[in-house]
Amino acid sequence: MSQFTTLSLKNQAATEVDFANSRIDYTSGVATWIAAGTSFDSRKKATFSLTIPTARSNRARVKAKVSIPIMDTVDTLRKVDELICNVEFVLPARSLKADRQDLRAHIADFLVDTVIVKAIEDFEGVY
Repeated sequence: MSQFTTLSLKNQAATEVDFANSRIDYTSGVATWIAAGTSFDSRKKATFSLTIPTARSNRARVKAKVSIPIMDTVDTLRKVDELICNVEFVLPARSLKADRQDLRAHIADFLVDTVIVKAIEDFEGVY
């Protein structure tokens, strides 16, 4: 099991941004990290949860989320919207570790592929 410590995620400039451990909600199993910001609402947030297979479901679910607030240009303390990315892995209990590793590697590579980069940066679809 991973230790609940500072989470370092690279930004577009390849600079590590530290997300300090904030809390673990033991009722939902969600761990939360928060990056520094100029105000409470301007802080970036990352969350993670793992639901293991049970007798009712033979699938594990891994969920990760990153959100970046959009602050008002005039009143810089006022949050007007946010950018959100949710990632969810659904992993059958009977799946092979090699297949799970392939899935993670494919998604990691897909996120830096031109298709995704152009869609996010330029709102450009596939044609």
